[in-house]
Amino acid sequence: MATMYEMIMDLPLFKGVSKEQVSSFLEKTNINFVNFAPGEKIVSKGDEVTMVKFVISGKVCVIHSLRGCGINVEEICAHGKVLGADRLYGMSTGYSCDVIASEKTSIMEFRKDQYVRLINSDHIYLLNFFNYLSRRAQRPVEAVEDYSGGDLKSRLSVLLSVLTDPDSISISVRSSVEDLADYASKDVGSVREWLDKLSAEGVAEYQDGELRIKSRSAFLS
Repeated sequence: MATMYEMIMDLPLFKGVSKEQVSSFLEKTNINFVNFAPGEKIVSKGDEVTMVKFVISGKVCVIHSLRGCGINVEEICAHGKVLGADRLYGMSTGYSCDVIASEKTSIMEFRKDQYVRLINSDHIYLLNFFNYLSRRAQRPVEAVEDYSGGDLKSRLSVLLSVLTDPDSISISVRSSVEDLADYASKDVGSVREWLDKLSAEGVAEYQDGELRIKSRSAFLS
């Protein structure tokens, strides 16, 4: 079993740091470890981001809700998922999604002012933060360029590319067939045919109002 030091060193904002640096971080930072039971909400969409949160153990369901169209994009994430780091500053400082524990989950969190001090303590933390923010800033541009068609697959590919992480355990889109048709300005019959084609190709499966993506990379290819 990985030690606490190893788990922290494996987090995306701590990549490349030494055990000595982790030890210094633990010594100087007021860290909270919070446990959540299955189904318990960890963050709510719109809440002010005052802490940087990391999934240390367990799994979480990240729910991205689209306003006014009855579509939710959900992803299951595990160890290493970062919550709130991209919303610490800027025009929008509220969480962009709801996050619920899918199973017993442990979250490590600390205040953003402590994170700023950590960034200033060593360039490796600064580079990790820059890389994290840059990748998330680049994704929307790449998505718009790569999926420019007006069909439903292109519309959903933009959503998956922008909203979900490549290392998510699973991804699903919750929506009725009618809402999917409205979203892409298509008729219901053609959407049903497309969903059947996805299932036949083994890329995704639609059942009971949920489109389960079997492979994010295959769907986006």
